[in-house]
This record gives sequence, structure tokens and C-alpha cells, in this order.
Amino acid sequence: MLNDIDAEMQRRHIDGMVVLGDTTLSNPDLTYVVGGSLARGGIYFKRVSQSPLLLTSSLDIQKARKLGRVKKIQTYTDHDFEKLTMQYGRTEAYPRLINHVLKELGIEGKIVLAGRNDLASGIHLFSTLRTFGRDITGEASPTILEHARETKSSEEITKIRTVGTKTARVVNSVLDILKDAKRKHGHLWIGKKHATVGSIRKLIATRFAMENLTAPEGTIFATGGSSADPHSSGIPSAEIKEGRLIVFDIFPQSESGYWFDLTRSFTIGKADRKARHMFEAVNEAQDAALGLLRDGLPGDEAMSRACDIIERNGFRTLRDIYQRKMSEPASGFVHSLGHGVGLTIGERPYLTFQVKDRLRKGQVVTVEPGVYLPGFGGVRIEDTVTITERGYRNLSHVPKMLEL
Repeated sequence: MLNDIDAEMQRRHIDGMVVLGDTTLSNPDLTYVVGGSLARGGIYFKRVSQSPLLLTSSLDIQKARKLGRVKKIQTYTDHDFEKLTMQYGRTEAYPRLINHVLKELGIEGKIVLAGRNDLASGIHLFSTLRTFGRDITGEASPTILEHARETKSSEEITKIRTVGTKTARVVNSVLDILKDAKRKHGHLWIGKKHATVGSIRKLIATRFAMENLTAPEGTIFATGGSSADPHSSGIPSAEIKEGRLIVFDIFPQSESGYWFDLTRSFTIGKADRKARHMFEAVNEAQDAALGLLRDGLPGDEAMSRACDIIERNGFRTLRDIYQRKMSEPASGFVHSLGHGVGLTIGERPYLTFQVKDRLRKGQVVTVEPGVYLPGFGGVRIEDTVTITERGYRNLSHVPKMLEL
């Protein structure tokens, strides 16, 4: 969490941190330290064991104050940025401004740069600050801020739960429409038209707008054979027909910057035996993995438990790669069990064989086992949960049912 940053800086022998960006949009580090969105971004300065300073545009300073996370806030004008720009040009003025503020705050020694800028600008800033005698250093992942962001405060969990509540409303409303749609000769009708993947995606987009959510990474609504590809977003022209498997994976972002992730798989009407077997295996695997979650659990144990269940039901898993039985699984459970969710849609911690880090109270993760059979279809069931001392808490409520 944010209050762990000083201890982590000391542990890594870091004396100062500068977090920057022209906007907080797609800039999780800056969003995190300032406590929300700022259209024109800013520069956040942190000296170890001292309160931070935020520089921002005069247009954004009132918004920054309302966010309330940083107490000391100033504008670029307070530090004569306009004069520096007239004298040196904006490109050269920017590192001079940063160097000037570092001096005022007494930040010496090793300094890390964080935030998001284009690579060329970042390299130029890095090299220019070094010419001023600054010991600018890089960080391997997990960085100080990635480490802090792994564990969520109660305020952050509330924000994520709010996105989850809105996400659940979108999913439930779409499922209700599909359940109530007219069915004729195996086809689905919504109004006077055949229901297609494209028409349902438009419906989802409308529901997003009603809930003030966005989908920067898109939405997955795949039916039939295309649902056997875990990352297929679906074929817009594909008709939705009775009995075919559908994977509905929705991962919106809210105005707060926080994301959510939820997947349900189902058929319209009666499912055949193969689809039912897939669904039951995945549902059992998710329940078993969720049952293990708690503070201190190694993430790979939950992955291993899900694989145990899926393999017992006759499907291959990603474990075959790690045991060198095959180079790439063509079917079955072909991806990791889950990932962290917060100011990005995929962050630490990861529930996979490659990572043995222990889960910690306050982390937010997805649990999303799946089984995929090329040419037939896929089943994935996913919930976003927060880790508690003795278990987990689900952050949304959408029924898991195979047949609508």
C-alpha cells in the first residue's frame, strides 16, 4: 500500500522518487500516487521519510486538492516553468524544472523515475538529469510502486467493488435479455432481427455508457468454435444459436481508474453432454481454487489445485508444458489461473506455476480456470476477489449457470 513506500525505498536504498506524466490516463503509477485522475498530469516528488510534493497545471490544482492524497501541491508557475521554457525551450526546460525542485526538497543520492512517458522522452530526461549530476537509476519489476500497488487499501477495494457492482449489473442485464429473447428453429431473435455477436456487443456498449464505464481493452463475446480461442473477442456477424457455448468476458474500467474482470460461459437453451462436462469441470476447478485462497498461500498452489481437478476430468492443462510432456497445449486449460486487478487489468500477483510469491491480505486477484476444445468451444468462469486473512471475498455477484 501507499504507506509502505518509505519502508520499501529504505530497503532498496532509494533516496528519492519522481513520478510523472502528461496525464494520468493509462498511467497507473501517477494515478496511484496522486489518488485519481488529472487531465494534464503532473510531477510527484517523494523524498524518503518526507511528505511528497505534487506539481501540476494551474487548471488541475483544484482537482488535485479535492483528490486529497497529496497535501502539498504547487503549480508549474510557482517554480517559474514559463520562464525556463522561454529561455531553454520546453524540451530542455522540463528536466531543469525537475532538477530545481529536487534541489529545493533536498533530494540527493539515488533517485528513481516512474510514471509513463514515451520512450524517447524518458531516455532524454534520464540522460539530461544525469548531466546535472543526478544519480538516476532504473528498477527491475516489481518496482517500488508495483510492490505498493499489489496490496489494496480499504478505499481501493471499495472502488474496485463499485466497478464490480456496475459490471455485474451490465452482465445480468445482458443475460436477462438473452434469456427472454424469442427462439425459433434454433435461432435467437431480439426484436425483429436475428441476434448476432455484433448486436450483443452494441448492447453491452450501451450498458457500459449507462454505468459510466469504458472498455479500453474491448470485450469478449465469442460463440461456438471462436470461443475455443481464449482471446477471441468474437465474430461480429456470427449468429447466436441455441445450444452453442458462449464465453462472455467483460473487463471495464471506471472513471476512478480502477478495473474489474468477470467471465461467464453458457448456452442459450439446452447444452449437450460435452458442454456440460466442460462446464462442470471448470466450475469445480474454480470452487477448489477459491477454497484454497488465503493470506500466505503460494500462488502456484491454487494453480496446481485447479489443474488437478481439470486433469481428473480428462482434459490437458498447462502443467504438461512444465512437466515437458508437450511444447504447447492444443486444448484444455491453456492459460494461468489468475492475475491481479487494480489500476491495470493485469498486474501482480499472478496465480501461475512460474510465480511462487505468497498471497497477501488486501490483494485483489482473478480466479479464472477454463477448458477449450478447438472446433467445438470453450468454457471459462472468472470472478475477481480480494484476499482476506483466512480466505477471500467475492467483489461481485453474478450467478454461474450453464443453460439460460
